[in-house]
Amino acid sequence: MTGEIYTLDDTVDRMPGIGPKRAELLANLGIATVRDLVFHLPRGYQDRRRITPMAEAGEGQSITVEGEVMSARNVKLRGRMSIAVVKLRDDTGTITATFFGRGFMANTAFRPGARGLFTGVVGNYKGPALKNPEYEMLSGDEEDRLNTGCVVPVYRLTEGVTQRMLRRWIHAALHLIPDTLEETLPRALLETFQFPPVREAIRQVHFPAEIPEGDAARERFAYEELLSIQLAILGERAARLQEETGYRHVINGPCLKALGKALPYTLTAGQERAVSDILKDMASPRPMLRLLQGDVGCGKTAVALHAIAAAVDGGYQIALMAPTEILAEQHGLQLRALLEPLGVPVEVLTGSLRGARETRERIAAGETSVVTGTHTLIQEATVFHRLGLVIVDEQHRFGVMQRARLVEKGMKPDVLHMTATPIPRTLAITVYGGMDITVIDELPPGRLPVKTRRITDGKVPELYEYVRKQAAAGFQTYIVCPLIEESEKREDLTPVLRHFEDMAAGPLAGLRMELLHGRLDASEKDTIMRAFKAGQLDVLFSTTVIEVGIDVPTATTMIIENAGQFGLTQLHQLRGRVGRGAEQSFCFLVGAPRTHEGKQRMDILCEHSSGFDIAEQDLQMRGPGEFYGVRQAGLSDLRVADLIRDVRLLDRARRDAQDILERDPGLELPEHRGLAKAAARFAALKA
Repeated sequence: MTGEIYTLDDTVDRMPGIGPKRAELLANLGIATVRDLVFHLPRGYQDRRRITPMAEAGEGQSITVEGEVMSARNVKLRGRMSIAVVKLRDDTGTITATFFGRGFMANTAFRPGARGLFTGVVGNYKGPALKNPEYEMLSGDEEDRLNTGCVVPVYRLTEGVTQRMLRRWIHAALHLIPDTLEETLPRALLETFQFPPVREAIRQVHFPAEIPEGDAARERFAYEELLSIQLAILGERAARLQEETGYRHVINGPCLKALGKALPYTLTAGQERAVSDILKDMASPRPMLRLLQGDVGCGKTAVALHAIAAAVDGGYQIALMAPTEILAEQHGLQLRALLEPLGVPVEVLTGSLRGARETRERIAAGETSVVTGTHTLIQEATVFHRLGLVIVDEQHRFGVMQRARLVEKGMKPDVLHMTATPIPRTLAITVYGGMDITVIDELPPGRLPVKTRRITDGKVPELYEYVRKQAAAGFQTYIVCPLIEESEKREDLTPVLRHFEDMAAGPLAGLRMELLHGRLDASEKDTIMRAFKAGQLDVLFSTTVIEVGIDVPTATTMIIENAGQFGLTQLHQLRGRVGRGAEQSFCFLVGAPRTHEGKQRMDILCEHSSGFDIAEQDLQMRGPGEFYGVRQAGLSDLRVADLIRDVRLLDRARRDAQDILERDPGLELPEHRGLAKAAARFAALKA
């Protein structure tokens, strides 16, 4: 097919050298069409115009060497580890390249006599050595001119696809689609930012003459991507705000007034602001779509109660969906305690509930005003009589379609999403930019920040003596383990069943203790949690089922076994189970982390108490693609933009999108045609 002209919408398997099998591999990178291939932009560059002679390699330098493989050995280390030790030479001398954990490569990738490029930092392994360098073997043909002697793009890869393949295919694609790249950005924006036109920019970003040229072109496409996303999100929000088909709730009715008198505490200023925002939304004829975010323990449920009371005053039903049965049951307990004395019936609907059919019948008949539950709420068998308010707790744990199915059980109900996972500002702008956002940024009065400490093996006996003293003083302890029972694959992790038995027969003998984990049925979990909340237990051994929603003011100690195994946000959520009373609480992180990242997470938790600070640190560590909610919002695979590196561009794109939509709400002007298509592509991805 050489010489054939392709369009951006052609599938990549039609291109020379790809075919169906390689197209399947490219699909792992999100590449299905020629457009996807062309916009699979480099993650960085290597300047291979500057090859360092091996004789000049100095320890600590970051260099690229080009040389011939003299020998390659597979060296066995302790355990199952191995190392490939590759001896290289050029006209000036020799250097070693070592590949830890990849000894097998000595017999596969590095044949004596083969030539390659090796890029890395110079260390020492019986002389100068490159530790785990990036490498690329040369073929000695015409194609090498794309891979050496120039600034070389470095792409994200998948198994079976090499850098050489991607460079060859992208280089070919840029010549096979000469006239099909349409400009997305209006001329005014190109001039403002001094961005190159799209056809020039796409060549520069893949094969720049200088690295700064490639970086500048990348910035153009990052801005374009972020602008398209913001146009889609803000356009969707504007369309929603124009709707006048929702319920106009009563916000000064008898139930809401009675709730204000019945609350056993005074709302904080942050809670008052949140209640005001929500009730204003509910009084409007437009359906509410609001995200309520706040750190663990800030009192989001108390805020949600006011929304529930307002909906009850209008005769509507309320559905509160939680990600786990134990959290749904806890919500049920809290809501019953405050609402049933006001004459508002509350029911719980979960998968393990006995009598679920009768509960569903009461919901369908409108006899039940408030229902808390899990995914059972979105099942076809669950029918609401008059659903007016949907509350989704820990909303990031549900997919977009799951949340939508619950909303569809009513006629444009108001929707309140809640999360105790603080969201970094960059993600709030992008992932949740279509929602109205309320942040509760303070804890109730009298609460003290939880003090967090790492515990070495030698200090463990003292830790459990502390637990005994706390129990004698009337305070309670959580002990969280990563597994329910022993695993052959993870012998290094502490299973909660064995740990409970060991502690009951040893350091904690005689204390009142119970076990809580996901394999217990709902009634067992409910009984245990009621006993713990009532102070009838000293220690609760658990897995992460207690991560969210458990509120026991007399629990002052959290012990997390194998703490390095847990994610940073998860550690913060677990810590949030204590510190809910006036007493000083502590979180103890037990076990030596096996990885640098595990140690880093534990250090961050010890240094920071604010969930928002921790969320920013988590974003830095993991990247936006792995952050809660990002994948569900279609943002996990941003082609170009980086929500950490490009925060300045994101702010500018947000402002520019607002300006464009003010002037042209439908993106109908000729100069906005390209942006309209780009925004539509993102909207389709998000759906």
